[in-house]
Amino acid sequence: MILVTGGTGLVGSHLLYELAKRGCCVRALKRDGSNTDLVRRLFYWYDPDKGEDLFEDIQWVEGDLNDLVSLQEAMQGVKQIYHCAAMVSFLPEDRELMKKINVEGTANLVNVAMMNDIEKFCHCSSVAALGSPQKGRAVDEGLTWKSSKKNSWYAITKYGSEREVWRASEEGLPVVIVNPTVVIGPGDPARSSAQLYQSVKNGMKFYTSGVTGFVDARDVATVMVDLQESEVVNERFVLTSENLSYRDLFTLFAHYSGAKPPKYRAGRFLSEMAWRLELSRSFITGQKPLLSKETARNANIKRYFSNEKIKKALDIEFRPIEEAARNTSRFFNKYPVYLSPDFRMPS
Repeated sequence: MILVTGGTGLVGSHLLYELAKRGCCVRALKRDGSNTDLVRRLFYWYDPDKGEDLFEDIQWVEGDLNDLVSLQEAMQGVKQIYHCAAMVSFLPEDRELMKKINVEGTANLVNVAMMNDIEKFCHCSSVAALGSPQKGRAVDEGLTWKSSKKNSWYAITKYGSEREVWRASEEGLPVVIVNPTVVIGPGDPARSSAQLYQSVKNGMKFYTSGVTGFVDARDVATVMVDLQESEVVNERFVLTSENLSYRDLFTLFAHYSGAKPPKYRAGRFLSEMAWRLELSRSFITGQKPLLSKETARNANIKRYFSNEKIKKALDIEFRPIEEAARNTSRFFNKYPVYLSPDFRMPS
């Protein structure tokens, strides 16, 4: 039996499909009230003939990373764990909750895993946990984390969660860690990169000058399972396909969605104005801001990532991001309800 956390998320849902497709016996941990409808649609999207049956093979159990009793119950009979659950936010008011979920939740999970003699633990981290490189250097697994005021709180909590996994590895738990760049694929538009697709489809006018790495969600899932089934232990791997500008990604989304690509460059000055205006709108309406100071500033940073280590380890060829953008667009064209302003995926 395999346990997956975060199965309703972008990476987690693709991972569940990959495991089910391979005939694995899978149990997925979800919080009370979490909606699995998008996961079901995803299974059908990738396999119209068998997707529904594959989805029904998933054993869903309710639990929480901060509820030790539910974790203990979820791990009964489990031999392997894939940890994909995490909170992503760049809002100051979410910092404590993000720390509780990402850091304390991961600590709870690895502690219970060691109590239950789990054979191998695969942790889906983020390149945010690697820190910031020196100018002119591509980010790879050898980068050393350095404390800095420029580190986002999300990055700090993902680094903290990795430390808990490495601590568990020192105590005898075999682990493998993946650090994906920005993951592209069909997912909840309210909490994944699908939010970028939705913005472009809705006619976003501005683009930023930033560059970062992108990777297809299907490739992340495939690599995670291949690593878990391999003899590789106590290693981390950057997962990325291409280094692209945000403008290039938005142009791809626009092309496949039938929208017009953003045409105006938002430099640092406009970006600084934008997050302040969004903060004011949020204060007046009571809604969460769509743009924060951290996301506005990160959107103009140029970072490049290397995938040499994982390509040597597994001899993998990543899908082009154009294919990932096309896949995302076609999914939402078939299931536009998920992009409706009236639709909200329960958390």
